[in-house]
Amino acid sequence: MRERGEKIDALTRRRCAFALYRTSAGGDVFCMQADGGMSPAGIGDGFTIAAYGEAGRLIADELHEPPEAEKFPPAAPTDIEEATTREAYHAAFERAMKLLRTPGGLRKLVLARTADVFCGSVSPFRAYTAACAAHPAAFTALVQTPEHGAWLCSTPELLLSGSGQQWHTMALAGTRPVQSGPWDAKNREEQELVTRCITETLLRFTPRVQALPPHTRNAGRIEHLCTPISFELAAEHIPALLKQLPPTPAVCGYPREQAAATLAAHPDIDRRLYAGYLGPCRNGEPTLYVTLRCMQFLPDRCRLYAGGGLLASSDEETEWQETEAKMHAMRAVMAVAASPVGFRD
Repeated sequence: MRERGEKIDALTRRRCAFALYRTSAGGDVFCMQADGGMSPAGIGDGFTIAAYGEAGRLIADELHEPPEAEKFPPAAPTDIEEATTREAYHAAFERAMKLLRTPGGLRKLVLARTADVFCGSVSPFRAYTAACAAHPAAFTALVQTPEHGAWLCSTPELLLSGSGQQWHTMALAGTRPVQSGPWDAKNREEQELVTRCITETLLRFTPRVQALPPHTRNAGRIEHLCTPISFELAAEHIPALLKQLPPTPAVCGYPREQAAATLAAHPDIDRRLYAGYLGPCRNGEPTLYVTLRCMQFLPDRCRLYAGGGLLASSDEETEWQETEAKMHAMRAVMAVAASPVGFRD
């Protein structure tokens, strides 16, 4: 285990792509192409990674154990913008509120932000194992691409899974600390908007769509409203669906096209892999998750990513605290994993 972890940590300092993830059965799977690259094909045997707003790319399933890192060139120097300040978040929130309170305009806009944990050098593999232990119900993956570097996520949100003609997705929106009692009107409205948009998208491909009643889904210290959605669709149409399904309003806004255009014109952050999607594929049948509860490994720190859905009724401090609560998952992982191992040749 230690030797494997050291090899994986060494790969995070190289210009290559790989994925390490925990299966539902509890086993760890390593996936890498022999050349350390990625294929433009989004679906196939291997592991799919898509940055926010971009098409998926595939790491072909060729290597199941990490190779020696020295065969790949060193990673490129990191050039990254400053993390989101409280003042910058305030300005973005005010801009969003003007749009949301304009009659006939946006009804929801997701505002994302970043925060840095200055932890010195840290072992990505140890962070991965800590995340697996802390979040057994989530999909946990340590992934790397030459363009985006090494990332860790423990996400609760399924984007797409299934086989044959039977498929599943979910609408996951609304966030609060773990508690009992009914959900408030703001969170219920946010969840209804996400469910409606996903259902409308699926109906363009098939009339056989069924959404179950929403239930509360635990995600550590916080919980979400979750609406399971099932549908029937021939597997050959899944690549076309993946061109239209993400990003859902859970990470973008509603109406989705208007929200996407707003974020393109006035970016909240450079989202990179955050709010994209990732997951394994077998025999053309993907199991994909939205890249949430995630962080990026940098030479002297880890960058955390989180966002929240804003409505016209949103309160700024409440929304800021929601992103803090979402970032807690990765902060806790770093508290366990921080060590002098990693990012040293």
